Amino acid sequence: MPSLLSFKRKAANSESNYESDRRQQVEQLFLKQQRKLIRHIMAKGLDKREAEDIAQEAFVKLLGLEQEKVSSYIAAYLYKIATNLAIDKLRRKARSPFDHYVSDSDELPKLCTPTGPEQNHHNHELLKEMEKALASLPDKCRLAFLLYKMRGQSYEEIALTLQISTSMVRKYVLRAVRHCYQQLEHEL
Repeated sequence: MPSLLSFKRKAANSESNYESDRRQQVEQLFLKQQRKLIRHIMAKGLDKREAEDIAQEAFVKLLGLEQEKVSSYIAAYLYKIATNLAIDKLRRKARSPFDHYVSDSDELPKLCTPTGPEQNHHNHELLKEMEKALASLPDKCRLAFLLYKMRGQSYEEIALTLQISTSMVRKYVLRAVRHCYQQLEHEL
């Protein structure tokens, strides 16, 4: 009768073989799909640096999976992970759209050059009001507006990203502009 120790060794060997095979499979997938995956993520509305970060995170998550069944459709699973990560990132940006721009200290002086402390305070309050107005919009409406105004994407690109029609993108952007104008009318 085989000892319990020999069963443990066989189990450990099969696990290490599985992990080794999985790592090789992910490495091959990385070499073949990395650039294509980054382009796929950028098509969602993120810049290259963000897309590279998300692609790397997706590969790391893929390596951490323990299910053997994933091996047969590993590339599709990788794209699903990356797409979900990109959507999460876009949602976070949509909730707080100005954090990205305020943190870029080089761009801030070019965007607004206040003439004094009162004007600086007024501009800061106006940005807060704008952020509140955008936060009160539905997700797709806010995202369409931000992709159009902040990222400079065309209606067609936004329609592909959000999986809606071009005319719906136009309606969302117009709705967001009207809403912000109504909310900030007293300040302008």
